[in-house]
Amino acid sequence: MHGNRWLAATGGIDVAAEAGIEGIKAINMEQVYAMNPDIIFITNFTETKPIDLLNNTVKGQDWSQVKAVQDGKVYKMPLGVYRWYPPSGDGPLMLKWMAQKLYPELFTYNMEEEIKDYYNRYYDYDLTDKEVHDILNPSSEAAKY
Repeated sequence: MHGNRWLAATGGIDVAAEAGIEGIKAINMEQVYAMNPDIIFITNFTETKPIDLLNNTVKGQDWSQVKAVQDGKVYKMPLGVYRWYPPSGDGPLMLKWMAQKLYPELFTYNMEEEIKDYYNRYYDYDLTDKEVHDILNPSSEAAKY
């Protein structure tokens, strides 16, 4: 649902929707192989991190044949004031982050500086470098809350 909106807004192609998968549904590895995505975005509602797919350590799943994994284009969605996957106060940052992941040659801004500027401007809060790092690299623990 939300993923489709973010992808559409940033010019991405939802390969699951193109394969006829609508809404939130479990899919199997054969379906992933058939879709063979160029990029994988992982939400904060799961403990899975990019390294789990990149190192092929998800029990019972072989991600090594998926193009996004082979190319190292597996990303965990950031977590700021709230998860960036559903609509939240950080929505404008989600658009910038996803657009840059999809089209890095077009969106060459410094995402860390964009986040700091946004938080300063809209929340009157000065983020530290560590806080920005944590936003862009959320822990698996965040999925539990």
